[in-house]
Amino acid sequence: MIKFKTTLMASVLALCAATAANAADLTVWGLQAFNKDADALIGQMAKDFGKAKGIDVQYVVVPANVLTERLASAFEGKAAPDAFMQLGQNSQYYAQSGLTKPVDDILASMRARDGGVYENMVPQAIYEGHAHSVPIEIDLVPMFARKDLIAETGLPVPETWEDLRKVSQAIIKKNPQYVGLGIPLSNANDAESQLRMLFWSFGGAMFSEDSKSVTWNSPETVAAYQFIKDMYEEGTITRNVVTWDDGGNNTAYQTGRAAFIMNPPSVYSWMVENDKKLLENSVLINIPKGPGEKGRSATLLGSFSWLVSSQTKQEALAKEWIQYFFQSENYEKLIQTTGGRWYPIFPALAKSMPLFKDNPSFANFDKLATDGLTIGFKGAPTPLASQVYTAKILSSSVQQMIVDGKSPQDAAAWAQAEVEKLASAKK
Repeated sequence: MIKFKTTLMASVLALCAATAANAADLTVWGLQAFNKDADALIGQMAKDFGKAKGIDVQYVVVPANVLTERLASAFEGKAAPDAFMQLGQNSQYYAQSGLTKPVDDILASMRARDGGVYENMVPQAIYEGHAHSVPIEIDLVPMFARKDLIAETGLPVPETWEDLRKVSQAIIKKNPQYVGLGIPLSNANDAESQLRMLFWSFGGAMFSEDSKSVTWNSPETVAAYQFIKDMYEEGTITRNVVTWDDGGNNTAYQTGRAAFIMNPPSVYSWMVENDKKLLENSVLINIPKGPGEKGRSATLLGSFSWLVSSQTKQEALAKEWIQYFFQSENYEKLIQTTGGRWYPIFPALAKSMPLFKDNPSFANFDKLATDGLTIGFKGAPTPLASQVYTAKILSSSVQQMIVDGKSPQDAAAWAQAEVEKLASAKK
């Protein structure tokens, strides 16, 4: 059973009590989308679904930084929502824990649509041969770069991590008030995701290709730890990143304080609505390539996903709600509302929507969606990979290095040992 915190238990039980008082026939928890209009639209969709079915549907938006704990408390209290969103990379963890019901029928209907789905997003949903979640969208993560600040240095737009470091140093030398690389080094979900991309770019990998061996403690991984340590100590990564939440890098870029961030396109849609000048001075580029023969440009594919609780007494209704959510008129309107933050799970839709096909900034998104990596790299997205992600071992190891003073070698060794402990517990 997932561990939970007592302080959160009380708040979740209060939430569940309120749900009972409202006599909701179906309770749905959604993951905050970093877009208030999108959150509101899903809430309206839930109301419309309830009206069409003659039932009361309660839709609750939960912030990303507390969703896992609130779900854990709700399951512990036997008061879980009927359907809920969670990060796709956590799906197998819930399935292995017996907290979800199979949704093979929903996945089959999605695959039956013209053009099907991006199949590389499906493995993270499959546990023991059955789909236990369905991906709602694809989180694509390009790098946002301030081309005006880069131009002032006389250096080109960086293609490698070392290039990025040199450009960051030059920007800060001319403008000490700026952050070079705005990467969270806290225990936020974004830290776990973005650190993976940096380590993968250097040639590191958590698992072997057959997923049977833990391969984290390698020269390539240690080199990435050293790179982070050097940038942090020289100030090209600002000191306050150790306290950033999932919106920290967004805020740093949107307020004009960061030269580079890795982030889904929520920042792009924010600039379209709020800061056209910043948009003009920004360019979306590939994640920089790491050093050496194993260096690559690596991006993590994630997703918001729908899951159906094993505790629900409304399984049929919960599945009907998800099917309703994916109806073309509902889903396309939602994708449009996110402004590029959510990339469609359906390739045909991505290729037909003007939002994507007519926008040069999004020109490489289909390639990112096809070639990106998932959390089990170099292996498959296994339950162990999901548990490692949820345990935030990678971000914890980086914090031990930059806050507690561990060496890069010791940080890599600690993370390797922690993953091996989890692997041994599963045998």
